[in-house]
Amino acid sequence: MGQVAADRRCEALGRAQLMEAAGALMTERGGIDVSIHDIARRSGMSSALIKYHFGHKDGLLLALLEKIVGNSITRLQALVQRDLPPREKLRLHILGVLNIYYRYPYLNRLMHYLLSSSEDAQRSISRSIIQPMIAAQTQILDEGLRAGVFRKINPMSFYFHVIGASDHLFYGLYAMRFAFGIEEIGEELKESYGEDLVETLLNGISAR
Repeated sequence: MGQVAADRRCEALGRAQLMEAAGALMTERGGIDVSIHDIARRSGMSSALIKYHFGHKDGLLLALLEKIVGNSITRLQALVQRDLPPREKLRLHILGVLNIYYRYPYLNRLMHYLLSSSEDAQRSISRSIIQPMIAAQTQILDEGLRAGVFRKINPMSFYFHVIGASDHLFYGLYAMRFAFGIEEIGEELKESYGEDLVETLLNGISAR
């Protein structure tokens, strides 16, 4: 039994090491154009282990995405249960989503790539990320509706407002470069954008 547990720990460490290597490479390169051999070389492991642990490169990338956003989903579900006003819950949630995109600059490209790669990836992302996020958001929106602070709003619309605004800040860097002369997104810009986004969304759904 002890050997089985040790093997499982070793396997988990191997998976984590490969995902960490892939994430580091994508951060450095500013995109998701990394090969199995690149990842293996960065991790110090054999490329055959990528196929062993994940089946293929896309399996590794999907596992990485689910790990990153899965941690955020866990925090969101805990936020739903906190004794806070609904408006404050949504403020923290919106800023949290923006911070995830900021912390992992390759996240938007990775999400778009995987959602267009296969139906299996679409189903997996929907089941593990999109559906739990919409469920948590809906719970907070319903709480605010009952408290009289939010108007009734379609949860799908709210989800796309939050994700779309967070995603496009980083995906649309080319527009900021040529239209606004901004070469990179720093902490100050991210925080300023986040506060504007919070005010726009929350004032937009406030009860009239």
